[in-house]
Amino acid sequence: MVTMWDVLLDAFLDTLKLSWLLLIFYILIELVEQKIAVKMRAKLKSKYAVAVGAGFGIVPQCGFSVLASDLYSKRQITLGALLAVFIATSDEALPILLSSINQDGVWLKLILLIATKFVLALIAGYAIDLIIVATAKKKQKAIESNGERENEKAHSQKIAERENADEPSDSKEQAATLVTDVYVNTGDHEYKHSHDHGHEHEHNHDRGESEIHDREHSRDEEQESEAVDIHKGCCGHHIDDSKESKVKRYLVHPLLHTLKILAYILIINIVMGILVYYVGEDRIADFMSKSGVLQPILVTLVGLIPNCASSVIITELYLADTISFGSCIGGLIVNAGLGIAFLFKANKNFKQNLAIVGGLFVFALVVAVLLHFLA
Repeated sequence: MVTMWDVLLDAFLDTLKLSWLLLIFYILIELVEQKIAVKMRAKLKSKYAVAVGAGFGIVPQCGFSVLASDLYSKRQITLGALLAVFIATSDEALPILLSSINQDGVWLKLILLIATKFVLALIAGYAIDLIIVATAKKKQKAIESNGERENEKAHSQKIAERENADEPSDSKEQAATLVTDVYVNTGDHEYKHSHDHGHEHEHNHDRGESEIHDREHSRDEEQESEAVDIHKGCCGHHIDDSKESKVKRYLVHPLLHTLKILAYILIINIVMGILVYYVGEDRIADFMSKSGVLQPILVTLVGLIPNCASSVIITELYLADTISFGSCIGGLIVNAGLGIAFLFKANKNFKQNLAIVGGLFVFALVVAVLLHFLA
């Protein structure tokens, strides 16, 4: 006879089994993060930014999404690169899957998760950048076309005004002759004036562009000289703090992170154990399988919670086969660690932030629903 005490004990033991593996993984992640965090800043501003963002996003560390949000708020990376990092980021999903690798089928789940999120990050990142570039070019062409029409119209009006002002009233023949002379002479003068004005305008335009470029270059240099102190680990420590001892950096922080995640896992295991105890595993599985489109919607909404706990919940449910692969992907796409929360703090354009999060949620939901019914 299974008692509630047995449920609690099993939850504790199942959590304890993951502890040493999680600690090893978080130490390794800390080592990797220290080596590539600063390089990530430079690589994200290259022409391969989207691919780089998707690659870095795979590394299970929410600090990378924070760094991407900071760079985007300073307009140093494209929107596509930012979304690539967000979509590829899985927060705590990979460490939990790796620590449960001895379970049947976990390797396949892990590889499928990484590959799917990486491909989706590439597709969404490059697509949004192409759309933005195409839209900008279309607007620029429309502005240039309108400007040319306005100049032609103004030029024709000036010629007509001068013809009317110089027209004699003696005879039609004299009028025709004078109009012809005026048109030829003033036309040449007008063309010369317009041509000179054009040169002056181009000169001023070039000088203005040069001044803008100098200001932007100066601003970029200032931003480059700033320390990368916004890049924090999930426990709030600065990964670029040179004053920290190696023991604190490579042991204390990973240990604190491990304890934090283990606490989430323990709570989830207890809740799941209680549900199974009172409701029954078969009934829970039957309910989730028959929930239809509601399941991916709910899981994707859970993924929006800007906390490690949401990715832990989603991954644990996926490991227990309680939710589908599609629902898991949808929830983890919008679960960009602390990146989304930092975006609202760093980027002052609130409407733009809402549009980014809204677009990310819609993309995640569409993917989740499609994979839920197809996979």
